[in-house]
Amino acid sequence: MSLVKVGDTVLLQFKTVWFLWEPALESFRPITSLAWDGEALVLNDRAYCADPTDPLYGYGTAKMREVCALLTKSFRPKDARPGLLPAVGPQEWFYDRYMSLTPCAPRDRASWKWFHKGRYRTPKSAPKTRLTRRTHA
Repeated sequence: MSLVKVGDTVLLQFKTVWFLWEPALESFRPITSLAWDGEALVLNDRAYCADPTDPLYGYGTAKMREVCALLTKSFRPKDARPGLLPAVGPQEWFYDRYMSLTPCAPRDRASWKWFHKGRYRTPKSAPKTRLTRRTHA
């Protein structure tokens, strides 16, 4: 189980399912994926939000609603530690790491730079000077 805070979003992983803290409901609710669409992170919870008139809207089943109620009692969102964005959902290779991407996300370098805001993990070029301790002293 991991409780992570990314910006204003609190995510909880319980077994293999990810949950999102919903401040309006004051409860955790399940999500399928959190993916990059080229400009922003998109939350996918369609599997749990099929019918807006359903009393279990956002939870999918009564059992999932019970699990969310239990998690809400067990974990407090203010105890979440700030961290990096976890990989939620199916992933694919995107330049230097695996990421969750939507089908319409551009797979170009500009989108990759936008997502990382200039902080990427690619190796830097080798130094131009060839100084050793012997030549430097």
